[in-house]
Amino acid sequence: MLSNSVATFSLYSDLYARFRPAYPEALYQWLLPQCPERERAWDCATGNGQTAVRLGESFARVDATDISSAQLGQAEAHNQVYYRECPAEVTPFDDAAFDLITVSQALHWFHFPSFWPEVGRVLKPGGVFAAWGYHLCRVSPEVDRAAAILTSIIEPFWSSRCQILWDGYSTAGCPLPTLETPELAIGCDWTLEQYLGFLNTLSASKLCKQTLGEHVLDDASGRIARAWGDGGQARQVSMPLSLLVARRPV
Repeated sequence: MLSNSVATFSLYSDLYARFRPAYPEALYQWLLPQCPERERAWDCATGNGQTAVRLGESFARVDATDISSAQLGQAEAHNQVYYRECPAEVTPFDDAAFDLITVSQALHWFHFPSFWPEVGRVLKPGGVFAAWGYHLCRVSPEVDRAAAILTSIIEPFWSSRCQILWDGYSTAGCPLPTLETPELAIGCDWTLEQYLGFLNTLSASKLCKQTLGEHVLDDASGRIARAWGDGGQARQVSMPLSLLVARRPV
């Protein structure tokens, strides 16, 4: 993983764990049948362990790695999940160790010339690589218009690496044969606090506040609150997923 991303995700790691959305169960219901064996999985850049814990329900062992000790400190414990501080591009794992490798919301941060050879080394023949991420966030026309003010403020603080995600991983350079994937989206019933918490823990929001001050987004957040209405009322939030799934040839 690129070194400048470590500080980005170590900052406010407790809030990151609290406000990240859950990935849809439909994702796992489609992905898991693609795996011929379910002995061992590697969840790379695991963050708070959300994906690793879900995989632990289906795999005998899940190795979950992250370069951020702060993120790992917030990770959820699970009997089948083994956490390790480790970069994505250089790991201690044996050759052909994994039936499945997953990357949730992090692939665009990796150093691809080193990462893809590592994937090829540790993935079993016939094993599956799967990466996914989200960017767009929709609530209602009124809330979306108010949120656009906030996103315009943080826009200069997005890393250029995010374009890889926004392009649906088409420029990630995956060397493995890819699989056709379904259209999936995250659906959340969020209160105003949860929605604002999510927006304020975006990497660009955190860097924006570091640079311009903690209160730089307050006015935009107030506009969102007025558009939302009753802050305690849950609203449906939708985030389409970008998916990259590939299989190592046998």
